[in-house]
Amino acid sequence: MPRLALSLVACLSLLYAGQESPPQSRASPKRIPVGKYGFSVKPPAGWRTGIGKDGLPVFVNFPWSKMQAQLRLPTGGAVINVTAWDRLLRRSGDESLAGWAHLDAVGAALGTMISHELDVPPSTEISEAILVSFDEATFGPDDQAQRGVSVYWAYRRQKFAAHLFYVVGDRKGVEYERVLRQIVLSIRPQ
Repeated sequence: MPRLALSLVACLSLLYAGQESPPQSRASPKRIPVGKYGFSVKPPAGWRTGIGKDGLPVFVNFPWSKMQAQLRLPTGGAVINVTAWDRLLRRSGDESLAGWAHLDAVGAALGTMISHELDVPPSTEISEAILVSFDEATFGPDDQAQRGVSVYWAYRRQKFAAHLFYVVGDRKGVEYERVLRQIVLSIRPQ
């Protein structure tokens, strides 16, 4: 399983651990505090919000009950999860943002990876940000071809990533990617 998908599995397992269904709020909060790391984030309008045991948010644009086995997304479904480098199992290699992105991109289909710096406003207090996108490699006819788009960023000497997954060819893909950027650009110190 590609490393990026593994981070989603880890995030969703934290979210689901000990719960029958992920926490949901009927009305979206104006901001989601991420107290352990000293920032807050604005949830995207129309998306459901869950909080993992690590206090990091997960956003889906479909009912939680529609999440399918083996991380198959429902038609028109997208997931955005926020992860912290310090919550992941340590991996050997370059521990820079670019190094983390490279490790996650090991599962990229040939010729689909794009990476570039992302400009962020000073109000975020993000010191560096990289946007990486690629189609995940598939290994059989039953595999769902997913697009992974991630923003890796440094905030107060810690590293984070927001990972977006949606089905390759989804006509709303550009919109999902805009939502991902909005989430990262909404980061504010607490």
